[in-house]
Amino acid sequence: MKKLILLISASVLWSCHNNTQKATPNKVEHTTLLVATEGNIFNFDLDKNRIAWQYKSPIDSAGNRNLFTLDGQNIFMPFESGKFINFDLNTGKIIWQQQIYGNEGTPMSMSNDRNAEAAVLRPLVPLFMAKPLVDGENILMVSAGQPEYVKRAWLYNFNREKGERTWLSELPTVYNYFAPVKYRDSYFVNSAVFLNKYSRPSGTDTSYGMFDGDVEIAGQPKQHHEPNQFTNTTYSQIQTDGENLFIAEDGGNIYALHLNKDGNLPAGDISDPNNTFIQNPKVFKWVFQDKTYGSHKSNKFFLEDGTLYVEFGLPINGKTCLFAINADNGKMKWRKILPSEIKNWTISGDKIIGNTAKDIFYMDTNGENYTEFRVKNIPVSDIKSIDKTHFIYVTQQGIEVFDTASKTAKLVVVKAFNNNEYNNLQIQYISK
Repeated sequence: MKKLILLISASVLWSCHNNTQKATPNKVEHTTLLVATEGNIFNFDLDKNRIAWQYKSPIDSAGNRNLFTLDGQNIFMPFESGKFINFDLNTGKIIWQQQIYGNEGTPMSMSNDRNAEAAVLRPLVPLFMAKPLVDGENILMVSAGQPEYVKRAWLYNFNREKGERTWLSELPTVYNYFAPVKYRDSYFVNSAVFLNKYSRPSGTDTSYGMFDGDVEIAGQPKQHHEPNQFTNTTYSQIQTDGENLFIAEDGGNIYALHLNKDGNLPAGDISDPNNTFIQNPKVFKWVFQDKTYGSHKSNKFFLEDGTLYVEFGLPINGKTCLFAINADNGKMKWRKILPSEIKNWTISGDKIIGNTAKDIFYMDTNGENYTEFRVKNIPVSDIKSIDKTHFIYVTQQGIEVFDTASKTAKLVVVKAFNNNEYNNLQIQYISK
């Protein structure tokens, strides 16, 4: 039985993260801000500061922690009710819709009546899904949950054009909070302490050269040991530059794993109990650890232009320190202690942007020119850069634009939004 080192609430784990899979460019009819929150998706026309279209899922109105992926003219949005919908970016038209029930081995009898269907779905909610990965004509998505409610989880592959399910593969745990990653010609999923590889054509769980848990000795029964795993959970988005996988462990280690063109470790012995990440760290290209800031403070982990960005914290006073690490050799480029505890941060444009309990902060990605400014309305979403001097974000009062030149914030769309701990308020800015 695969064991979990740490249990953690799903409600705090979903967040926007980048990986290097390139999205298809978008074409919009107006400067656009997509906002997803509490079962709604809004397309805001920022040229006229109005709602261009809106979709509402009433059964998800209490909150939706699942995140959408935007690719080309398509918004791929999973809801906690199990709906998985492909929307047209400009019109909001539903191109296709699928229903996930969380018990893939057991068919369910569903009614065409919406009220009857809702009665079946409510006991299953929340159905957590990580942010979808778009790989050409394949839409990959993992399910997740807490073991007291969810016993099994899957990696799904849907056809992009019609939304039909191509295949599914069961995952080792239900702790799957981040998008799968395409690396070489396979998909990799970090599931709690495990890193699993799945074949692209069929979703088969495939070895990549590490110990698989089984030991066979001639004349003796097969022995099963704990399979390859990390010491601590890896609750962050795996990143890849196409040559390496970068994995952030909650205990504070950052790993670079380089596999061959087939996605395997050369001469890896799957029957050797010592051939694990814990027993044989030499399999990694490099390992980064800072002895002062010993724990990964949040699930934020980014890769931009050959640099990894991560947030560590002091275990005693909780102070936050941002690190920039050279992705090629694992050496620290810079680190910066922030004067206040970070509530949220991201990388947008050429800036690191975030907020504390009272302020917005931003700095260059080289760690210089740190600026912090008090704002009246605190962001309840990520903060996105829209040009060299302006940021956009959502507050409880509406959509605001912050001008870094004048150090002022302007409310451009007045609309109430909730700061809901059972919800992820996600935004996406698209220039015309």
